[in-house]
Amino acid sequence: MADEFVRGGRVVPQLEQHEDGAVAVWRALPSTAEDFSRLRTLREAMPPLARGLVTEDVIESAEDVGGWADATIQSAREVLVSTLDACVDATVRKRLTTVDSTGADDVYEQWLAALTQPDGTVDADPSTLDTLKHQLDEWTRGADTGSGGNVRLCLRLWAPEPETAESTTDEIEAASADGWELEFLLQATDDPSLLVEASTVWESADATQEVLERHLDQPQETLLEELGRATALYPELETALDDSTPTELELTTEQADTFLREHAEVLQQAGFGVILPAWWNEPERRLGARLTADDDSSTSTESSVGGIGVEQLCDVRWDVVLGGDRLSEDELEELAALKMPLVRVRGQWVSLREGDIENALELYDQTDGQLTVAEAVQAETGLSDTDPGLPVVNQQFEGTLETLFGTDLEQWIEAAETPDGFDGQLRPYQQRGLGWISYLESHGFGGCLADDMGLGKTIQILARLVAERVDDQEPGPTLVVAPLSVVGNWKHEAHEFAPALDVYVHHGTDRQTGDQLRDAIHTHDLIVTTYGVVRNDINELQEIQFHRTVLDEAQKIKNTDAKRTQAIRALSTRHRFALTGTPVQNRLSELWSIMEFCNPGLLGSQTGFRETFARPIERYGDDEQIDQLRQLVQPFILRRSKTDDTVIDDLPDKIERKEYCNLTEEQASLYKAATDQLLGEVEEASEMERRGKVLQLINALKAICNHPRQYHEDGSDLVGRSGKLSRLEDLATEILASGERALIFTQYTSMAELIQQYLQTEVGERILYLHGGTPQQQRDEMVEQFQSPDGPAFFLLSLRAGGTGLTLTAANHVIHYDRWWNPAVEDQATDRTYRIGQTDDVQVHKLICEGTVEEAIDQTIEQKRQLAEQVLAEGDEWLTELSDEELRDLVTLSEAIA
Repeated sequence: MADEFVRGGRVVPQLEQHEDGAVAVWRALPSTAEDFSRLRTLREAMPPLARGLVTEDVIESAEDVGGWADATIQSAREVLVSTLDACVDATVRKRLTTVDSTGADDVYEQWLAALTQPDGTVDADPSTLDTLKHQLDEWTRGADTGSGGNVRLCLRLWAPEPETAESTTDEIEAASADGWELEFLLQATDDPSLLVEASTVWESADATQEVLERHLDQPQETLLEELGRATALYPELETALDDSTPTELELTTEQADTFLREHAEVLQQAGFGVILPAWWNEPERRLGARLTADDDSSTSTESSVGGIGVEQLCDVRWDVVLGGDRLSEDELEELAALKMPLVRVRGQWVSLREGDIENALELYDQTDGQLTVAEAVQAETGLSDTDPGLPVVNQQFEGTLETLFGTDLEQWIEAAETPDGFDGQLRPYQQRGLGWISYLESHGFGGCLADDMGLGKTIQILARLVAERVDDQEPGPTLVVAPLSVVGNWKHEAHEFAPALDVYVHHGTDRQTGDQLRDAIHTHDLIVTTYGVVRNDINELQEIQFHRTVLDEAQKIKNTDAKRTQAIRALSTRHRFALTGTPVQNRLSELWSIMEFCNPGLLGSQTGFRETFARPIERYGDDEQIDQLRQLVQPFILRRSKTDDTVIDDLPDKIERKEYCNLTEEQASLYKAATDQLLGEVEEASEMERRGKVLQLINALKAICNHPRQYHEDGSDLVGRSGKLSRLEDLATEILASGERALIFTQYTSMAELIQQYLQTEVGERILYLHGGTPQQQRDEMVEQFQSPDGPAFFLLSLRAGGTGLTLTAANHVIHYDRWWNPAVEDQATDRTYRIGQTDDVQVHKLICEGTVEEAIDQTIEQKRQLAEQVLAEGDEWLTELSDEELRDLVTLSEAIA
């Protein structure tokens, strides 16, 4: 909150005087209704324990627990205000350039310089400091969040009632020349719902104090002082001060309009309460533009063959609306003739902003034209450059666009029958997926199939390739770009479910080039390659026209500036589909990157998307923007979860367990020594070096938790030195004795080699090991071997190389030896076995060294898991942004362990 206050400029400089001197400080200046609401929520949530102030005298005299009763219990408000002010002060100083106060001639220069310095000390004689303090108090009085600033003036504007009771909703009338009232009230700053009218203030000071529940000795004097202070910002109030007991100020329509436009916000930012008529900030209470878009069937048909749907042209019509109702040109002419800024139209107050009528009439003078589909669907979001001169307050779609954007996804998806030539039977949800793919492609759109891991995304794409080849049609080659680990999976799945498809794998040092490459592509139905090959061969590949491009594990293009992403976007293709179980793995920018591939331009520019959607949603959880973004992308993202019984009801249970492990004495000693050394390096590091030092610290501590040998990188003994490795041995023994099988994941290849060596020696079983350097043929052989009925009991995989794309349902245990930063990555790894084809309950074991950074990271992961569908902190960035104190709390061994 302090950071937001500083960014928004809602801070004020002050001077604090103490017995031992004076200090220049920055304080928070809550100004908006949201600010006060958030403070009130925090105050209500604060337990009494967080408000205890224990002095040294209390500690010395406390002989038992009852002695703590002498501790001072501060008010929640005092604690919040002082804490927020302290955070604001530290945040401001961090952002400001330090100014040297040496040789400053007067106390004002010293004070200004002290506002930028760490200690903030102002050195001057007491009388001079008293004068400065008095001047600053006068300047900021009423806006101070500290004691004494708990009540403020509030101004409430009332609109006049209709001139006659017979006024109908069909009439347009100007407001009377007067009749507007600006009412005066006193308002509690930290609870804006507590209001006392000025008439009550003048009638009874006691009643005022009772309502506000504040220490307010002289409410009448406070009201007059606040009015006097507000007069400097709104001179019209001087008229009210001619009355000894002012309660309101009468305004003409022009004065009311001026107050609304020019003074209300200024007064709010200065710390006064302002209550405006509800219609003032409601978009439907001002003139707006409504866009009606209808896809042109002839254009759509042509585009479905050769273009991307969002680039299609559609017919558009603009209407001027008020509250959803269309206004005719005659009504606009009548409004123009009134020449009043505030009018009543059909019983509703309307604010006519400068140029509204002229822009509205010009809009009707325009002939109806055309926009691209992207421009049409963006018109209401702020992404579009289309400017009708009025705010776009409504969109209506007709034809195909109405189906896409005007209805829920499930209402227009029709299941497609399993096509002839597909060797298998599609499940009902897969038939709906096939229907969705076919529908989008028939209208020239791309999409993101975001089903959970294990629900058969590959199968649905293969079914589409088979379906479009019915009746001997030859649509052209489909290019599949996938991680190396799943290239073999595509080849085998195609052979099993679509044996009629000709498959060509474009990979390896001896892969085709030039004319041979073009011939190979055009004589095959399915071309499978990797992201690395596309990046390296893009000069050749971009010259080839593909019928369809499919990205498997599409999160690989989440970094929009990466060379592989740029290469993928340079491909020439009619249809585009992305496959990923995590379309938003870390940040919304990843969703933009994937959708920019599927439907270029749908979400606007990267900068526009960040300002319009990513920042409001990620930083503030803006529900309105979340809904708007969901409406934009909903037609083009199909996501089903395997835990949903309506999708699939024959998967077994998944049971997750956290296995807490103790550190050995050697590990605990190493952990403490490494923490002390590396924390010191972090605290002394420059800003540029700090991120690397933090990651070095975390990785060192995780290595120690895994095994001292991983940390030392030596050839020392493995046995008896790691509590975690011992627990893994116990689990492996139990799994083996039960005749069951397990996958073991670690993010460190160095640790994987130690695990393989240790288990093969201690358990006496062969351990398969797949890592990033495993050749493709060997990967395929390992998977086939493990999946066989008599395959080995354990499959060890590095998290990056084996966490996606593999089907390993022979295992019914998953062991995460060390934890990753992101729960989505762990879930993907678990889904290697918890997927279609699994018949046994799956047990997931997560090994955690108790009292260490691993337990702290686990707690953070659990807090973030609920946000996985929306926004997660990116990778390990949350760690590198911690303060030194927060980092120390995170990594320090708990007292019980130490």
